[in-house]
Amino acid sequence: MVNNQTKRKRPMGGMALFVSAALLLSGCGTGETAQESQEPEDIEILYHADDGEFSHTTGLGWETPPVENSSDEESGRQDGEKEKIVLTFALVSESGGDNFSEVVAKFNQESDRYSVELQTCRYGEELETMRNRLSVEVGAGDGPDLMTNDVFPITQEIMDSGVLVNLTPYLEQSGVTLESFFPAYATAVSGDGIYGVSPSALYTGYSVDAEVLGDSQPPQDIESFADLLLEYPGHGSFLGPRMGGRYILAYFLEGSEDLWGMIDWEKKTCDFTGPLFSKLLDVSKRYREDGKKGYEPVVHDYPVSMQNPPSYSLSFFCPGSVPVGYYFDDGPHYQCERTAGGTLMINANTEHLEGAYAFLSYVLSKDGQDCYSEPVQKELWDIAWEYYSDMGGYGVISAPLNEETKQETLDAYEDARFLPRRTEAILDIVYEEAEGYLEGNQKLEDVVEKIQNRVQLYLDEQG
Repeated sequence: MVNNQTKRKRPMGGMALFVSAALLLSGCGTGETAQESQEPEDIEILYHADDGEFSHTTGLGWETPPVENSSDEESGRQDGEKEKIVLTFALVSESGGDNFSEVVAKFNQESDRYSVELQTCRYGEELETMRNRLSVEVGAGDGPDLMTNDVFPITQEIMDSGVLVNLTPYLEQSGVTLESFFPAYATAVSGDGIYGVSPSALYTGYSVDAEVLGDSQPPQDIESFADLLLEYPGHGSFLGPRMGGRYILAYFLEGSEDLWGMIDWEKKTCDFTGPLFSKLLDVSKRYREDGKKGYEPVVHDYPVSMQNPPSYSLSFFCPGSVPVGYYFDDGPHYQCERTAGGTLMINANTEHLEGAYAFLSYVLSKDGQDCYSEPVQKELWDIAWEYYSDMGGYGVISAPLNEETKQETLDAYEDARFLPRRTEAILDIVYEEAEGYLEGNQKLEDVVEKIQNRVQLYLDEQG
């Protein structure tokens, strides 16, 4: 079984690193930014999470207006009215019907001060061209006021460079906290800073066939889980038949901030020569080989949402399996998926920071959140749950939407977290060099030596 969640999973590619390198080479973040010249205390707080003043519908975005041209004639601006300040917003839009386009249309209709103008591209060559252009423009102190992560990929280097506004102070003053929003709203986090916000999220659970566990309970640490998989006498693939070994290895490595102690960030050293890394490579190779032979998965992923509560998703998508989670440094958890086009960022070069904050506020308000079937604002999520529960009474939704499944869904949303970004560049090296062993073309010790040397060189270059 390969579901839609699995098809989206891919280890990091080179484009994000290209953007990072282009920005750093161009000397970005060296001058005074709009954020530095206009701190949140000087900005009007346009939305409070608990003020309850925003209207909403139970249609959950189905009745949102079409995107309109922002010209004076078509926007209906009359003579004598104050001209709106135009904000530019770069994103991918295949047909103009994505959620952000709908939010922009509503915002432009309701705001009497600002208007958002979309700069769109399509996936493929157009997207690559826009990414290259923005990496140069933003690094040179220019670029659109607002961007999404698909056209301007976020990396740790990007967050450290100062080219994105740290949204934390404004969000805190606006009342956007974990009390009123699910943790998934904070997409790009570095230290205490939030550099990207998502108005909706995808949540994924992971399970393992009960046969793999035998009489044991799901392990709480990655090495014990790897041992169980190596000891399992049967055959099986991982997440989906014919998945590459590097994608299997990603499951074992991505959740740790220091790759299970293989990276010492303070000393800028690494050690991939220990038994754990070799074990993880062996697990990845074994289940890659089984995948080549077409064996069904023993480790599964499954979607979790209002229409698919955890217990229902597990029984429907992965019958006969037991929840095991995605392994983070403090144990297994649900994973919150990063959807590239779903992350909103503010360019630190913007000359309209207050307007950018106004749009950010609208995206997180009930009016903006109403465009999403899985809102991150808890109050609107409650309303949406009741809506879907009523739909279940008409047979539209087959999952049981009752108080029990509501609570387990809420628990999953509160538990879910994003994968750390700090290791992304190192993981690119690991995946590239590990391929030789995973495909059976190189010896384990040779691959480990190459990874050790290349990662150490990378750490040395970081100073």
